[in-house]
Amino acid sequence: MRSRCLVTNMSSQPLYVTSLIATLHFGDRQVELALTDLRDLPEDLGNDPRSKMGQGSLNTGQYLDIGHFDEIVTVMLEGSDDVSATVEDVTQLDLMVVALYAPESLPVGAFRRFQFDRDIPRGPKVTPLNVRTEQIRSKRRRRELLEKVRHHT
Repeated sequence: MRSRCLVTNMSSQPLYVTSLIATLHFGDRQVELALTDLRDLPEDLGNDPRSKMGQGSLNTGQYLDIGHFDEIVTVMLEGSDDVSATVEDVTQLDLMVVALYAPESLPVGAFRRFQFDRDIPRGPKVTPLNVRTEQIRSKRRRRELLEKVRHHT
């Protein structure tokens, strides 16, 4: 859970990350929140303000460090009005990255799921549920992505 979560631009062109939308799973419930709410930014954004804001332009191979998985879960639980869960209750995190790509009018996106294995003697472990990150490329899914971003702004 203390592993860092990195968002990397693996495309051949620069892009602008506009939103990070995450879903927590616990029991039979889920909560979805944007991690790019800029109202609660710290005064000191440090050396890489993009990582603190969860948005900004990324050239090929550049990345955003959005923090430790346990910190992401804690921030989400604290930001949700209807959740009485603890970090230990969360079994999975789904992360969706929404970005603008210069030649495209609709946003592009990527999606990855992480499972939290807590029954490990050395402490909880984060395991991606897939080796590859799912790309959101079809026009239909990209329009849905745009609606999701609008919902969270």
